[in-house]
Amino acid sequence: MRVWRESAPARFLVVGGFNFAFGYGAFALFYWLLAGRWPDWLICTAATVLGITESFLTHRFVTYRSHGCWWREYLRFYVVYGAQFFLNLAIIACFVTHLKYNAYLVQFVTLVALTVLSYWAHKLYSFRKAKP
Repeated sequence: MRVWRESAPARFLVVGGFNFAFGYGAFALFYWLLAGRWPDWLICTAATVLGITESFLTHRFVTYRSHGCWWREYLRFYVVYGAQFFLNLAIIACFVTHLKYNAYLVQFVTLVALTVLSYWAHKLYSFRKAKP
């Protein structure tokens, strides 16, 4: 329990694992329901908006235990994930739409890589402590 209370990286791993499963599940569900009717980029966008909002809430309250201005943190959170989102769209367009790789596998590998990068981006930017 002490590790949980005192270690943001430990909390990030647990919360990040949940967020990863939620985000990947949202993508898989949306893709399963909408592939062929919606373009890949729109499916990815819908799943990403849902996933970012859920991730913001769990990281804000559990991982970083922030008490800052929620809307400012939410906007910064979107900046971090917005950059990752456009990278994700490019990867989906390249590997799924054009090269016809398996969408579920491509998204899984992409989310693993982006999750590792997001810890530092959120720590240093999204939920940074205000300067006195």
